[in-house]
Amino acid sequence: MEIMSPSAAAGPSYDHTGKLNLNHVYNRPDPRDYFSTLSKLGYCVPEVAKPFFKRLLEAKREANGEAAAKVVDVGCSYGINAALIKHDMSLDDLYRLYAQEAPDDQAVMLERDRALFADCADDQLSIVGLDIAQNAVAYAVDAGILDAGVSADLENREPSAADLRVVENADLIISTGCVGYVTSSSLEPLVEAGRDPWMANFVLRMFDYEPVEEMMARHGYVTERLDGALFPQRRFVSEAEHAQVLDNLRERGLSPVEAEQDGWYLAELHVSRPAGQAGTPLETMFAR
Repeated sequence: MEIMSPSAAAGPSYDHTGKLNLNHVYNRPDPRDYFSTLSKLGYCVPEVAKPFFKRLLEAKREANGEAAAKVVDVGCSYGINAALIKHDMSLDDLYRLYAQEAPDDQAVMLERDRALFADCADDQLSIVGLDIAQNAVAYAVDAGILDAGVSADLENREPSAADLRVVENADLIISTGCVGYVTSSSLEPLVEAGRDPWMANFVLRMFDYEPVEEMMARHGYVTERLDGALFPQRRFVSEAEHAQVLDNLRERGLSPVEAEQDGWYLAELHVSRPAGQAGTPLETMFAR
């Protein structure tokens, strides 16, 4: 299956990493095109990440000794992780709402979503988003999926004072696929503005996480990768994309594993905690 952007009638286009270019759905005024496209790709990493984020949030609350907590979701898009974690939805729920049952009228859909997200499963939790896609962030905030959001390209500029007010005092920083495009340039200001935040990133195996780990070490953090755990992100859309990703893995000295050979992107979970709070191994924490 090959999915083409409207501007690529001759065939799909790919970005500098070899991945399918989906820029045409990332910043639409509402989430319909985004979820319709990703549902066809079997995109699932937020769903598999959900229980790990919830366990880390529970452990961070225990470490803080308080129930109130704040999460910054990097590469938040239309607030998928917030919908799953704070509002306890599933990814299938979102596919149904936006890819299958979405009203034709955007105003009607927004009104529906405001009512739907007015109540939440965790009223002690605040989730704010960061993404370069201004329309996506605006919709998620307007609908009440996110508590607040920042649309900024921190790869190319320093965060403003207004940006920092939104993301400051975070307890947990998360992402489900932006590392590889987002680097330490974006993540370091969030760490510095947080209150000893933990950080958890699901990162595709073809991307090198060492620069982020080194940055975190300079701030006194210990970073662990959850050993033996690989998480599906989505299916490859073409033989060209599949071949490029396998080449990227080999260039990193990694051998493709069964799922990648069979057609799936795979991610690993990297968790950083301040050295004084990293006593419990990840395997032990998640075994609970």
